[in-house]
Amino acid sequence: MERQDPRGVALAFTAAALWGVSGAVAASAFDVLSPARVAQSRAIVAAVVLVPIAAATKVLHPSGQLRRLAALGIVLAVVTATYYWSIDRLGVGPGVTIQFLGPLLVLVWMAAVQGTSISRVAWVAGGLAVAGVALVTEAWRLQGVDWLGVAAGGSAAVFFAVYLLLGERLGRDLPPVTVLAWGFTFASVTWLVALPPWTASPGAIQDVWRQVLWIGVAGTVVPFLAEMSALRRISAGVVGIVATSEPVIASIAGWVIVSQRLAVGQIAGVLAVAGAVGLVQRFGVAEAEAPYEAAR
Repeated sequence: MERQDPRGVALAFTAAALWGVSGAVAASAFDVLSPARVAQSRAIVAAVVLVPIAAATKVLHPSGQLRRLAALGIVLAVVTATYYWSIDRLGVGPGVTIQFLGPLLVLVWMAAVQGTSISRVAWVAGGLAVAGVALVTEAWRLQGVDWLGVAAGGSAAVFFAVYLLLGERLGRDLPPVTVLAWGFTFASVTWLVALPPWTASPGAIQDVWRQVLWIGVAGTVVPFLAEMSALRRISAGVVGIVATSEPVIASIAGWVIVSQRLAVGQIAGVLAVAGAVGLVQRFGVAEAEAPYEAAR
């Protein structure tokens, strides 16, 4: 049995809950700011908070990893943009659920490219996750599917997988706070080039500054640091199981905050994906847990 420090479990659940609610809060801001602008604001707020923390704890030095950190920043910018775009077009629950396939795509990469032996349970979980996404997106209703939203969610899952793998590599050489501080700094620079501040609607940010502040601090900085603290107290497997509550919480938050209700079949799909990721984290090969621990 894996050790389960109550404080660690509480921290992991706090991270999952904040990430889940953050998606719904972001959706509530899309009437004023575009998903891209919200993603830009998130990165900037996170960088403004994390860089001083890294500097104060004397772990800001990149130790020769600037190129990889720059790549991570670009991936962070893209994954957040596609994630928010998916939420905007599909709703909070489906958008979060599709993006949550990212850790499973890591398993495919490990098996196909790295030659890692993947357990049968992990492949069963993959099949369950695909079935869950089909339920969430109601794939059988071809005429009613928002394919741009599905494509955005799929892209978010792919880039999330890239993020996990790159974060795992960086996590071998740098403390998590260093990786996050530089990652969000480069993400901010990417966004400032792609969306210069002077192209924004004047005064728009004033209408949603509370949501932006929540997303950047309570929806990014706090959950990242909470989960890292949890990983010091309990194993990555236990943290992963707790983290599967995220899409469920996101669906509930979307229902409460922006009145995005799900059909019974879609709710079943959310639970299926949550269960699939839980199986991978709990019963997959040991190597499958490392990317999640290092990067999420």
